[in-house]
Amino acid sequence: MRDCIDTIARHFGKMRPKHVIKDNGKIIKTVDDRLNYLLGSYPNELMTASEFLEKVIAQYYTYNNAFIYIKWDMALEKIEALYPLDFPLLEILEDRENNLYARFTFGGGERTVVPYSSIIHIRRHFNRDEIFGDDNSRIMIEDLSTLKAAKASIVNAVKSFTALRGYLRWLTTMRPEDMKKAHDDFVNTYTTNNPSGVASTDNKVEFHELSTKVTTFNSQQMNYVRDNIYKHFGINENIIMGKYTEDEYIAFYESILEPVAIKLAQEMTDKIFTRRERGFGNEIILESNRLNFMSVASKIKICETLIPTGGLTINEIREIFGYAGIEGGDERLISLNFVKAKDQSLYQTGNNDNSLKGGEDNGENGNENGTTRAS
Repeated sequence: MRDCIDTIARHFGKMRPKHVIKDNGKIIKTVDDRLNYLLGSYPNELMTASEFLEKVIAQYYTYNNAFIYIKWDMALEKIEALYPLDFPLLEILEDRENNLYARFTFGGGERTVVPYSSIIHIRRHFNRDEIFGDDNSRIMIEDLSTLKAAKASIVNAVKSFTALRGYLRWLTTMRPEDMKKAHDDFVNTYTTNNPSGVASTDNKVEFHELSTKVTTFNSQQMNYVRDNIYKHFGINENIIMGKYTEDEYIAFYESILEPVAIKLAQEMTDKIFTRRERGFGNEIILESNRLNFMSVASKIKICETLIPTGGLTINEIREIFGYAGIEGGDERLISLNFVKAKDQSLYQTGNNDNSLKGGEDNGENGNENGTTRAS
């Protein structure tokens, strides 16, 4: 579980939160303000933006709940910092008017109570409870117990490999106390810290070995248990081990990372901005350069498609291939082999089809000698 959660958190840490302004669903401006610095660089004095996102996602997948405390500068009415909160140290309270509050331990043990509206809260498996996502333990306990038993059986098999197990048959008559002492001496000498698994006896006693067969899980059973845990998080072993193909990562991004990014962005937008600010298009988005995980061949195809139409600048092309930007690199390249559909006749023949009627020149578009002007 830890490996699964860590993998998702590390990849989500590559997301880039931004404060933008949208109009009709299109980004028209990225706002250069204090909030954008907090989101993209240091949300608080304790962690970077990447670490901030990793902790939020780790809490989200560990407890199916994640909370972020918004610390406001009330004098300036601006955000000072954003702090991810530990879920086990937080509780939701309700007053007589049914208003919700969050009480949590903050900083050096200080107890803080704030309105629930000042807390960014995302949840997973949001089913039974009115506020919290369902606990993981109810779903995962069987698979985790099986996996724990499988690992324990391997450890026991290793320990039993050189273990000496059997019984002693005394060939002479002995007093009970002497028999017990001889038995204890034999155990202490040959069965405790005896890596060789070999013992020796004299003519007073015979050692009869008892065969011990330790049963362990085979590879198919182990894979079955692991796959059940992978399915719970929607990933596979290739994602965990970093051996994924381009298509596997795209599927991972679209099915795991992107839905959480949308959920977190919507909740941050709702809790950070007022209704009036949201009406003016203020919004938080989380974006990722999905071209980074594409193969070189796929990147080349994208550039070959977008460059002729002016879809990429020089610096955007360099960024795709991991190179730093250059001065003047924000210019767009465009091919002269393309023209607007409504201008194609003018581009090819010099004539505007809209000015010709029945294929005859009525003189309106020509000079006094009846010749046609060409641009």
